[in-house]
Amino acid sequence: MTKSPKILIADGNTKDRNDAMIAVGGELGAALYANEIRRMFPDAELVTIYPADKDDYLPKGVGLDDFDGMVMGGSGLHAFDREPEVTRQVDLMRDALDAGLPVLGSCWGLQVAAAATGGTVNKSPRGREVGIARKISLTPSGCGHPLFADKPAVFDSPCIHYDEVTHLPSGSVILAQNAHSAVQAAVIRKGKGVFWGVQYHPEFNVPHLANLYRRYADDMLSQGYFVDEDDLERYCNELDALHQDPSRLDLRWRLGIDDDILDADLRCREIRNWVDSLV
Repeated sequence: MTKSPKILIADGNTKDRNDAMIAVGGELGAALYANEIRRMFPDAELVTIYPADKDDYLPKGVGLDDFDGMVMGGSGLHAFDREPEVTRQVDLMRDALDAGLPVLGSCWGLQVAAAATGGTVNKSPRGREVGIARKISLTPSGCGHPLFADKPAVFDSPCIHYDEVTHLPSGSVILAQNAHSAVQAAVIRKGKGVFWGVQYHPEFNVPHLANLYRRYADDMLSQGYFVDEDDLERYCNELDALHQDPSRLDLRWRLGIDDDILDADLRCREIRNWVDSLV
């Protein structure tokens, strides 16, 4: 990277979903991306938009060609639905790629990119992958791709999703996979634009994982992830404690969390690589 990048960050959730996350003390997905980009690139100029909520989501007088790249993170929506809060974001992704913008996406961002370019997205037959995506393995193409420069060949990463990409558009390349999802990372090209995406969430830190469990407590309990509310809160408190003291070997062992998640530079290596390589 030779200049300070100007990056558009698209938050994928509607206001009501974002309000529910704030209510449990969590941060919005777009804010987590902004925090990590600013940590690594303090001079970056970031503009956040909320395309799920309205048509005129870009600031007045601003167009996609004013940016060096775009990031689209997570959402509780479904890319296969046809509601305006979804189709607006599919159109935004298509427009960004047609404009030749490099785009980085995680989870929802990957699914929207697939939907915008002729791929398909469906609910995973294995159900929800939540908390930590285990043993994500780079494919031979992924091992040599700049998105994963200085990243281990096998790693864990934060995640939460029901849906997954089931078919990529022609010409795409799968970069990573695990036992849950065959597409954990991919490259998608459309016209002059190139999309690098992952199904997991490198932008999520450990406290955000705890807040996700609290945000979706009803699901976590009804689906058997926790015995009761006390069990859930105990687990979340241990996550918070590990974040405060990453040297706690007892918590690392009990929670199964290592440096690939606790070390922010390692966890967010894909974000840095994208900025360095494309923006």
